Amino acid sequence: MLIDFLKPILENPFFVKYGLVGLFLNCIFASVIPFPIVITSTALLLDGENPAMVFLVMATGSIGGGILTYFIGYDGKKMYRLLRKTHNENQYQKSFESLNKHGWVIIFGLSLVPILTEIVTIIAGVKRYNFKKFVIAMAVARTASAFASVYFGSMFAQYFNYVKP
Repeated sequence: MLIDFLKPILENPFFVKYGLVGLFLNCIFASVIPFPIVITSTALLLDGENPAMVFLVMATGSIGGGILTYFIGYDGKKMYRLLRKTHNENQYQKSFESLNKHGWVIIFGLSLVPILTEIVTIIAGVKRYNFKKFVIAMAVARTASAFASVYFGSMFAQYFNYVKP
């Protein structure tokens, strides 16, 4: 059954051992190294953690991680050289032009998508996009994402606890 398959994955992630502090660290580290925050938050909800606290910690940590990756990208020369090895100059010019034209919409939209959120925050830092606009768009998107994760995670936890033998 699916529940039997998911149980060891959800009950034994590294960051769950440390509770809400682990979730916060997971959110910060996920901005640099893609590490699934949803697994940690769902596991904490299954453990009976308060959904409001999980949401607050998840939103705060995700926003902090986004600001961290913005400043990683802000040191443009080093990051640009690293990113340039994986993409050609034309792709970066297109991304910079798109960011100039539709900045906050792109930051908001891609901040809702895992992994792409880190890429857009680094590019915003490299481009030195307006920090205030960046933080507002990114914070709203990551807060909405955290809310959705906790909401659906709570629904899953209720179902999981209901189905438990």
